[in-house]
Amino acid sequence: MTTEKLLTSRTAEYHESPHARYWTDVSYKYGGTRLNLLDICVPKRQPEDPHQAVWLVYIHGGAWRDPLIDRKSFNTALDLLLRDDQPHNIAGFVSLDYRLSPYPSHPTSPSSPHDDSRNVQHPEHMNDVLVALSFLGSSAGEDVGLKKGGAIRLPDTGAITAGRYVLCGHSCGATLAMQAAARLSARNGAIRPPVALSGMEGIYDIAALVATHTHPAYREFVTAAFGQNEETWVTASQLVGKLEKWQGNVLLVQSSSDELVDMEQTDSIVKKLTVQGFTRTSTTSTGNEGKQVLKVVIDCLHDEVWEKGTELAKAIRVVTDNAWISPAKH
Repeated sequence: MTTEKLLTSRTAEYHESPHARYWTDVSYKYGGTRLNLLDICVPKRQPEDPHQAVWLVYIHGGAWRDPLIDRKSFNTALDLLLRDDQPHNIAGFVSLDYRLSPYPSHPTSPSSPHDDSRNVQHPEHMNDVLVALSFLGSSAGEDVGLKKGGAIRLPDTGAITAGRYVLCGHSCGATLAMQAAARLSARNGAIRPPVALSGMEGIYDIAALVATHTHPAYREFVTAAFGQNEETWVTASQLVGKLEKWQGNVLLVQSSSDELVDMEQTDSIVKKLTVQGFTRTSTTSTGNEGKQVLKVVIDCLHDEVWEKGTELAKAIRVVTDNAWISPAKH
């Protein structure tokens, strides 16, 4: 029997700031766990052309298992974006959690074998991302209960159904963003794939990551997330960036000072995308033609991307700009 209290109804918290309106702790999955939650932020200063605007959906990293890196890790970059008075093209932001793989050796918050939120393996992390996107596309304007009583109406996120959103992920969150986009582009479902992707210091070849890094922690977190069978690592990596039918653009950001993920991970996905017909570019100025891939090299430690938020905010500005995404059809 699980120690988790399952979510049996839609609930949320709500507050406002001078810059935005926030719906937090939104449960996106009936019967889900405490990690099947997302936060929504709608800037009060909206894009000039709402028809061309996009939603930004952020997926956190943490090696598929770290309980201390969650959807709130986006908040520093979010604050920077909201305080920037430059024109923007973002209708709203979403940061989501997903169930984690076991981490019984975590120094301060070890996982329990009875905790349903921290005992899953691939493809369940990706499936949670897909469920969250489905919820956002189908529950636009839905009334949800406030935890302190009463109800609040969720914002209109229906543009996600039509594909007017960008998936952005850090580390294994970039893996999940790529996998989700590949899965959505391969099927004709209710939710269309994103209009663009951004991978920040991502993991794109799982077997190569373990082979390159001899520290036992790498094999430990990979087997926790994907199992002992290395063929599963290969098939999970094959899904990453499998985007032959997809017409969007990809921004890949990797730090030359990253102490955890090597540059070869990003180089490998660039090669994989070019084989599928993507064109390498050094600028976003003409990128909205589609199937462009841009690699940007930065200089910071792995977690500084979200801890400081500066590079993450910069990447989001680029990947959501009208110069980089395909225009909406009227």
